[in-house]
Amino acid sequence: MKKIVVTGALGFIGISLCNRLLESGYEVIGIDGIIDERLKDICEEKLLYIGRNAQFRFIHEKIENMNLEQLFSDVEIVYHLAAATSRDRNWGVLRTTIEDNVGVTGKIIDACNKKTKIIYTSSTAVYGERCGIVTEKTPLNPTTPYSLTKMAAESLISARCKDRDVPYVIFRLPTIYGPWQRIDMTYHQLITNKTASCKEIDFDRVTEDVLYIDDILDTLIKAGEKKDCKNAIYNLSTSKTNEWFKGYEILTNDPSVYPRDEKMKVLISNEKVVSELGFKVTIHLKTGLKAQRDHIEKYKHLYFSI
Repeated sequence: MKKIVVTGALGFIGISLCNRLLESGYEVIGIDGIIDERLKDICEEKLLYIGRNAQFRFIHEKIENMNLEQLFSDVEIVYHLAAATSRDRNWGVLRTTIEDNVGVTGKIIDACNKKTKIIYTSSTAVYGERCGIVTEKTPLNPTTPYSLTKMAAESLISARCKDRDVPYVIFRLPTIYGPWQRIDMTYHQLITNKTASCKEIDFDRVTEDVLYIDDILDTLIKAGEKKDCKNAIYNLSTSKTNEWFKGYEILTNDPSVYPRDEKMKVLISNEKVVSELGFKVTIHLKTGLKAQRDHIEKYKHLYFSI
């Protein structure tokens, strides 16, 4: 039985990935510092849901304070999802954010041996403001603190993993939605409708595309399982234009949100990941948004108390 580590295990993507890995028969070690006190009740609910599985072990600790070498000694795959999300829009603390996010990534790499594959979730935001078709070969042009930290972590992984002969896979994700989506993300805000008007709602960091959480999980797992999948970078996307805005329109009945200049349309290509890992988009926006609505309704005692 393979042993896998997931950092940021109680985050949006982390909890869903842990659950899918456990369903697939893996032994999973989840690491999460649970820094935001506002989310304590939500994190406890997630632990109640997943903690009953005998193959799951949870470590409540900051990565920078851990002895990772010992923990990773018999681990075959590390999914590195952890990141400081509360500060990454703030230029004033950019240096600290880079030290935290990129520094932790470096510590994880140094703790891995040649038999441990690192899978890192980056963002399509590293491409910056683009138009037309964007592929993995498109030059990077980060324009925000968040995208800068992602690009820096990618560069560190590519360089240091090569030096240490540690296999890696980097996935550049668009906005992800569905059950357990973070409370600061646009679709969650629109569904909970806590603000007086849509004008008060912040847009997500990435609006070029959007994917339902379940549609990325199998591909993340396959990248870990496939022996010849290593030292690679993939876009995960629908390969369509304006999908994020379509979701916004479904939730608000407001078509005016779409970009007005047709020349500025962006298409994030998924051709490489479809060809090499068999990636498929199976969940339609309306279906996925209904699932997110149902989830929020089920846990409204948690979400509406924040």
